[in-house]
Amino acid sequence: MSVTAKRAENPASNSEIVKVRVQSTPEEISSFQLFLNKCEELGMIEVVNFSQMFSNKGTNKYYRAYSDVVMKGDFENE
Repeated sequence: MSVTAKRAENPASNSEIVKVRVQSTPEEISSFQLFLNKCEELGMIEVVNFSQMFSNKGTNKYYRAYSDVVMKGDFENE
């Protein structure tokens, strides 16, 4: 089910979808994905998706990946 469909089911939801673009080495991107997964296990976020890695033009070192994350709770006042 798409994120839009999920929000349509529950329009009263206060959740915000954050679109994340990560650009780094493949090892660092994998570490960031593990970090997001740990945050999800702790109930802080919901990782809706995490894309495959795409190579950047002009470099063999840096790649990029995209993710949609739903923030859970009110972190602005913490």
